[in-house]
Amino acid sequence: MTSKPATPETALEYARDITTGKRSACELVRLACQRFLDELSDPPTGYTYDERKSLRVLRFVQLMKHTKGPMAGQPFHLEPWQAFLICNVFGWVDGEGLRRFTKVLLTVPRKNGKSTVAAAIANYMLIADGEASADVYTAATKLDQARIIFDEAYRMAEDSPFREHMKFANSQNLKYLRYERSELRPLASQDKTLDGLNPHAVFIDEYHAHRNDDLFNVLLTGMGARTQPLMFTVTTAGFDKNSPALKYQGYCEKVTRGLIEDPNTFALIYTIDDGDDWTAETTWRKANPNYGVSILPKKFKQDLREALEIGHKEVEFKTKYLNIWTDTAAAWIPDRVWMEGDRAKPFTEADLAGAKCYAGLDLAATGDFSCFARVFDKDGQLYLLPTFFLPEETIAKRTDQTGDAIRDWVRRGLIEVMPGRTADYRFLTKYIQDAHARHPIECIAYDRFNSSQPVAELTEAGMEMVPFGQGYVMMNAPTRELERLALNGNLRHGGNPVMRWQVGNVVLTKDPAGNVKMDKSRSADKIDGPVAAAMAVGLWMDNMMTSSPAEFWAL
Repeated sequence: MTSKPATPETALEYARDITTGKRSACELVRLACQRFLDELSDPPTGYTYDERKSLRVLRFVQLMKHTKGPMAGQPFHLEPWQAFLICNVFGWVDGEGLRRFTKVLLTVPRKNGKSTVAAAIANYMLIADGEASADVYTAATKLDQARIIFDEAYRMAEDSPFREHMKFANSQNLKYLRYERSELRPLASQDKTLDGLNPHAVFIDEYHAHRNDDLFNVLLTGMGARTQPLMFTVTTAGFDKNSPALKYQGYCEKVTRGLIEDPNTFALIYTIDDGDDWTAETTWRKANPNYGVSILPKKFKQDLREALEIGHKEVEFKTKYLNIWTDTAAAWIPDRVWMEGDRAKPFTEADLAGAKCYAGLDLAATGDFSCFARVFDKDGQLYLLPTFFLPEETIAKRTDQTGDAIRDWVRRGLIEVMPGRTADYRFLTKYIQDAHARHPIECIAYDRFNSSQPVAELTEAGMEMVPFGQGYVMMNAPTRELERLALNGNLRHGGNPVMRWQVGNVVLTKDPAGNVKMDKSRSADKIDGPVAAAMAVGLWMDNMMTSSPAEFWAL
């Protein structure tokens, strides 16, 4: 952690340390540093480096204070990489003394202080950049995201030397910071005033979550009347390789490599290089310039252990901690974790007498698997008891190796055989009613698709039926909770081989916000059991959160 204020010499020393190998960094950061040093020796035509301008911004930013965590209230002393960023963006000017760089991309893994430095720069653009009526915006797809940088800038301003000269508003319907006739406010993509804006500076936050570049483009084109505008984009990597953020990063990489000549774009991209061992601490340091400062090595090592055990945790680790763009699909719970310890120890329904029961129902459209999965809450653990159903003609049609296993499971009584070639909903609803008679079920979650007939029959029989959406928002929490329970040993499933097979088939996909769901189209084979189990866990979570939240979070 830096103990003294940063200066332009800090930035120069950082660039030299990176290019000589004294500090570890990826190729793209090394190239950005080399570009800086080369241009100091031989400035590009029409531009010069004015150290006084960079010093002015460094001094202003370091008048701000940290607002969160153990550093709250202490001066914001920039780390060397942050000083390097600021000196590049604000030190280079044209013949009229106006800023050279009008577009800036900072992409760095989370928890490296990107929002903090962006917030401090936003306050500079509002207060001290010398632009009359400077309209400054923090922008994102949703207002909550746009408020992250805004709220940080707001808190910094409240505890700054400029407080007495500013006006503040941070209510539900009105949010701004004002200095003289200049204003900083958060902005979401659905804002109806976008086309009429005249921004002096825009801070695009988490660009990886944007589905298109509409917001970016409308704000960029709105800057045309400003003499030295700044489009400052900060983001981590994401899961959608069709994202406009990745396309923009690709362009910036080409500029950094010298493949495209664009003297007005500056990019600082922290990630790892091809061939790096993603599990090695030396690699983590390359991607995380605040490693050992705001990034705690102990937490990294803990999360690595999870990433090595669980497929989608590996994807998350690489994306959010190493800034690697990844595909959304990831394998789920490894078989050795699923079968470890007491998780697979056999139990019977009779063993669960008196336990609260919640169920999920995943129905086949025609001649496929259906699953009725019950979870029982007993003695601080969840017990999963699934029942699988298949039409008898479907069983005969499976001629692969899995078909042999399915027929063996049928012989062992692990699959209920329905007569005919398609799902027999009367057979299935009778089974559920009988199960309810043996052990009352609090409620049953179901997918709305193709379920009207059995739902109507079960409702008429006195059961509480709860529609359960299959999209990312509804499935994210119960899928993650089911995984968490399996990982920490609080899920007992008795080693049911059909469920074991289907858990091994699961592939998760993520939306741009990082929500997960089980993807039937990308999974290796049938996953009706895990889907039904997740819905049942979702009902259990709802009950625990409302009736005993402290007990829930203690699990």
